Amino acid sequence: MAEKESCLICGSTDHYGLFTARDHLVSGESFPIKKCNACGFVFTAEPPDEKDITKYYTSEDYISHSDKKQSLTDHIYHLARNFMLRKKHNLVLEVSGRKTGTLLDIGSGTGYFADFMSRKGWSVTGVEISESARQYSISRFGITVVPPSEISGIKDGSIDCVTLWHVLEHLYDPDFWMREIKRILKDDGKCILALPNIKSADAEWFGNEWAALDVPRHLWHFSHETLTRFVHKHGFICTEIKSMPLDIYYISAISYKYRGCRLPLLRGIATGVFLTVRTLFCKNRASSLIYIISKR
Repeated sequence: MAEKESCLICGSTDHYGLFTARDHLVSGESFPIKKCNACGFVFTAEPPDEKDITKYYTSEDYISHSDKKQSLTDHIYHLARNFMLRKKHNLVLEVSGRKTGTLLDIGSGTGYFADFMSRKGWSVTGVEISESARQYSISRFGITVVPPSEISGIKDGSIDCVTLWHVLEHLYDPDFWMREIKRILKDDGKCILALPNIKSADAEWFGNEWAALDVPRHLWHFSHETLTRFVHKHGFICTEIKSMPLDIYYISAISYKYRGCRLPLLRGIATGVFLTVRTLFCKNRASSLIYIISKR
């Protein structure tokens, strides 16, 4: 993919290199990470072409597209996911003001959240690029999951809530997706975005070895300031920001694993506790943030 000449957020062409980050999951390749001088937005430079990106997801270690439970880290991930399903459900009810409604889950992965919401009475459609993850969702849960190309078939103003749980950072054309989200949301609809936080305490701690950089799958590295600016240019306002308290432990453990350290899980938990306490009253330093956005 040719590097974008202008910043996704502000349009500036003035950017500089922060460091290079390595793909520890699949290829072992390194990719430059750059920062916009004008607005501070951070992005992965020179990523693969979109037509070639699928091979960078082809790994059983990419947990959101698989259901394996081989390592202790895998088991902890699945326990945390089950806990977060209830938290996500409660958040959707809280921000939408509805007990049931229509929900679109973009980047639905193996379908656990879409299934959970469906069993709670919501009319749910998943959008998932991975064919294997789509088929898993459909065969295991019997839910409706479509490829991204079918987003245009969703009626204008028909959706009460759109969710993107760690998805926006993967999208090659986030401007297109924000326009589509605005089109399909009802006027009082809500969109929930969960994203890694490039200004988090653990991002600072691990630097270019921070696992949530996840190059080249993660193309965009948002902070709360840059995400707020990005959604504003698409006619949204960010009404609330919440932290995801468990992410720091998982991301820290994976970061130590990538470093080749012994006992990465224990190190990750210890570092997570230390950084959580150090930033206890600074929500915007959390490893991942949840943004609630509404139409302006």
